[in-house]
Amino acid sequence: MNDRVALLTRLYAAFNRGDFEAFCAELDPAIDWPDQIGGGRVQGLEAMRDFWSRRDAMVRVEANPIDFIPLDDDRVAVAAKQIVTNLQGRLWSDILVRHIYTFHASRVARMDVAEERDEA
Repeated sequence: MNDRVALLTRLYAAFNRGDFEAFCAELDPAIDWPDQIGGGRVQGLEAMRDFWSRRDAMVRVEANPIDFIPLDDDRVAVAAKQIVTNLQGRLWSDILVRHIYTFHASRVARMDVAEERDEA
């Protein structure tokens, strides 16, 4: 579990500083990620690059892990405080979310966002 917490900690740090290459280094090449902008799923690193660019052209997102919860099926849930602002820095949302990660070997293979959300 400690290896996965370390991996996810690196993933969130790269995400928050906008370091796409470091972020992708933690992902399986066949990554399956939710497209919270257009709906559906993003699959593969090139699709992640496109998604990241579209997102950065619209909003800024910061997600800070609060708790890492191992699940019985070998996945890890992360409770995170997620802050979304527009490009001028105006707050759009400040919520608690639950991200659920599936792994392949030593990389993230899939991320899902749990439905329940609480105001931070």
